[in-house]
Amino acid sequence: MNILELREKVKLLPSKPGCYIMKDESGKVIYVGKAKILKNRVKSYFDESSKTQKTYALVKNIVDFEYIITPSELDAFNLENNLIKKYMPKYNILLKDDKAFPYIKIDMAEKFPRVQIVRRPKRDGSMLFGPYVTGIPISSLMNIIKSAFPVRWCNKDFGKKKLPCKKCLHGELGECLAPCSDTNLESEYKKAILKVVDFLNGDTKQVKKNLTIKMNAYAKTENFEEALKCRDYLAMLDKIDDKIITSLTTSKNIDVFAYAENQDASMSAINVMTIRAGQTIGETNYALENVVGSVGEILSSFLAEYYANTQNLPNEIVCKQFDEQTAELASMYFLDKYQKVVKITIPQKAIKNELFEQAYANAKEYAERSADALARRKQLTSGALERLAEILNMRSIFRIEGYDISNISGTNNVASMVVFEGGEPNKKLYRKFKIKSVEGANDFACLQEAIERRLEHLANGDTEFGEKPDVILIDGGLGQLSSVQEIANRYGQNITFISLAKQDEQIYTTTSNVPISLPKRDYALRLLQRVRDESHRFAVLYHRNVRSSAELSSQLSEIEGIGKGRRQELYKHFKTIEAISSASVEELAAVEGIGPKNAITIYNYFHK
Repeated sequence: MNILELREKVKLLPSKPGCYIMKDESGKVIYVGKAKILKNRVKSYFDESSKTQKTYALVKNIVDFEYIITPSELDAFNLENNLIKKYMPKYNILLKDDKAFPYIKIDMAEKFPRVQIVRRPKRDGSMLFGPYVTGIPISSLMNIIKSAFPVRWCNKDFGKKKLPCKKCLHGELGECLAPCSDTNLESEYKKAILKVVDFLNGDTKQVKKNLTIKMNAYAKTENFEEALKCRDYLAMLDKIDDKIITSLTTSKNIDVFAYAENQDASMSAINVMTIRAGQTIGETNYALENVVGSVGEILSSFLAEYYANTQNLPNEIVCKQFDEQTAELASMYFLDKYQKVVKITIPQKAIKNELFEQAYANAKEYAERSADALARRKQLTSGALERLAEILNMRSIFRIEGYDISNISGTNNVASMVVFEGGEPNKKLYRKFKIKSVEGANDFACLQEAIERRLEHLANGDTEFGEKPDVILIDGGLGQLSSVQEIANRYGQNITFISLAKQDEQIYTTTSNVPISLPKRDYALRLLQRVRDESHRFAVLYHRNVRSSAELSSQLSEIEGIGKGRRQELYKHFKTIEAISSASVEELAAVEGIGPKNAITIYNYFHK
C-alpha cells in the first residue's frame, strides 16, 4: 500500500485500546506498538505532522499494518510485550538476554539454608540480593561471608542424606556449624543465616568487628597471608559503606531509569542505576538503535523487557521522564504480571532527583560513545549487506546461511548450517546435520544431502530451520557450488547460491563461471569470510563431538553390563573417555543409572 491507501485504512480503525503491527514490503513485522485509542495513535504515523528521524525511517518502510483490539490499555501493554518477543521487530527495543548478572540467593525454606551465587534466578520465594552489576565483586563478597559467618557451603541434601555424619574439614576448623553432624543446631544455624541477611542488607558493623579480631589474631601468630586477606576484606567493606546513600530515608530496593539521545538523535541509551538496601551496587547502560516512540513509550516497553530478564523487582522505580498516566500503567502492569506493588516515583527534588540526573548524564554519555561504535559496526553488518546486494545484483539481503562439511578420512560425516541475520550471527538458528546417505570421503555428496534436507524443510513449510534465506554460502569453489546447483534448481526457492574459495578468496555465483574478486578490506568480502569461517568452526566442533561420542561408545560397549543408556549417561556426565578412565569409584557411582556395582566394574576395566 502507498501512503494514501494507508491513510484510508487508518480511517477504519476503532477508537479502542489495542496493539498495532507494522509490516514492510516482504510482510516482515518491523514494529509493534500499543495504544489507548488505536485510531489516533496509528493516524499519527501517516499524517503531515513533523516526525523524528527514526520515526520517519520506520514510516518509509511501512507497507501494511494489522491491529488487535484489547479489553483495556493494560491488556495492550501485556500483548505488546508478547508480540515483540514473537516477532523481534527492527524498530522495537530488543534486549538480548546475555547479561546474566549475579545474585546472592538464600532459600529460607531449605533446611539449613545455603548462601549461593545464581544467575537468572527463578521466582521461587527465595531471598535475592543483587543484581551485582559493577563496583562490588560478588566473589569477594562471598569470601567475606565465608570468613565471617559459620554457615554451610556444601550441597548436602538434608532431606535425603543419613544424618548425623562426621564433620568435614570446615566443621573441624569451626568455619561451619556443621549441622550435618548435629541436627539439633537448627536454632543456632538460623541465627547465623539471619546475620548473613542483615549483612547483605547493609549492616557491616559486626562483620568488620569479627574480621578485625581475626586479622589481629593471624598477625600475632605470623600468619600474614590470612591477615592480609582480612585487611583487604575490611577495605572492601569500607568501599561498600561509601556507596550507602545516607540521604535516602529508607533502605528499600530502588531502580533508577533515565533515557537520553546523542547530539544528532541517531542513537539513544538507557541507564539503570541499581540501589539495594540503600547502597548503589551498580549501573548498567543499554544502547538502543532504531527505537521508535515517545520517551514514555520507550521506557515503559524497556521496563517490561528488563524485568522479564532480571527476575528481581525493586520496591520502587524512579524515573523523571514518566508522565502520571504512564507511571500508573507501569505500576498496574507489575501488579498484574508479578503480583507485586512497585511504587513508580517521578522525582522533582532532593536525593531521588539527583540520582535521576546522574543516571541521565551517564545515559547521555553512553549514547554519544555508542553512536561511534554503531557507525563502525554498521560498516561490518548492514553496510556490508548493502554492498553485497549491490555486487550480487539483489534488491536487499538480510539472512545468509553458511554450510560446511567435516570428516576424517570419510568417517562420521557431518555438516553445519550457520545463520547470519542483519550481518550478525544468530546462534539460536544454527543447525547440525549428521550425514546419512554418504559413505567415505565425498564432500560434494555430503553437501548435496545437507542442502537437500534444508530445502525440503523449506518446501514443506517447516519452520524448524527458520525463515527462507536470501543467500546460501557454500565453503569452496565452483565445483562445490555446481554440486548443489541442480538440487537448488529442483526446489526453485528463489535463493541466491554463492561459494567462497579460501585459496584466492574469490566469490563464485551460479550465473557466471568468472569469479568475483574483491579487495581484501572490502566489507562485503569480510562478512562472507566471517560466515564461511563460522560454518567451518561449527562443523569441526560438531564432528569432534560426534567422533568423541562414537569412540567413547565403542570402548564402553566392551564393559559388561554397560548398555546404551548407561553409556549415554556416562558421556553426558564426563564428556571424554579420559575423564571416565581417571574417575574414582565414588564419582562413577554418582552418575545416574550407574550405582556402586557398575562403578566398580567400570573402574576395574580401566585399571587392570
